[in-house]
Amino acid sequence: MSTTEEPVKASEVEVEASRLVRIIAAVVLVVLSGTFLVGVFDIRSPKGLDPAGPRFFPLLVTVAWLLLSIGYLVEGLRSTRIKGDGDRSWFEPVALSGLLVLYAFLVVPLGYLISTALLFFVAARVLGSRQVVRDIIVAVVMAVVVYIAFTQFLDISLPEGVLGL
Repeated sequence: MSTTEEPVKASEVEVEASRLVRIIAAVVLVVLSGTFLVGVFDIRSPKGLDPAGPRFFPLLVTVAWLLLSIGYLVEGLRSTRIKGDGDRSWFEPVALSGLLVLYAFLVVPLGYLISTALLFFVAARVLGSRQVVRDIIVAVVMAVVVYIAFTQFLDISLPEGVLGL
């Protein structure tokens, strides 16, 4: 038996496993965004794709999410660089995807303001922020600003939930 073949290093196996996890996460993101895109077309809109209609902004966000997911998938397929031991590049997209699915289930019972503020806060934490007070303030302010923009300026009703707003 000849020993001309070099043994596979453990770090190379870890890199390939990490790459595989990133690719799987990217595929999940593409599937989820594609599913949400189909769901956007179920929104009843007498104005079609008019920016004042209820379908325009969800369509815009979902298409952007789909394009970014496809870009992430392409990057994962082309990536051959070796990262350090603390590689968590798979964690953020998987956690954010799970967070968005949870948000979809909680937005009606909790209401837009509470569920969106929680989404923003937890997303900031997942993405690495460690300033709790700032994260809470930014999450609440952003949720309120978006709520006012949609309800007052675009005349779109959002789920009231427990607050009854």
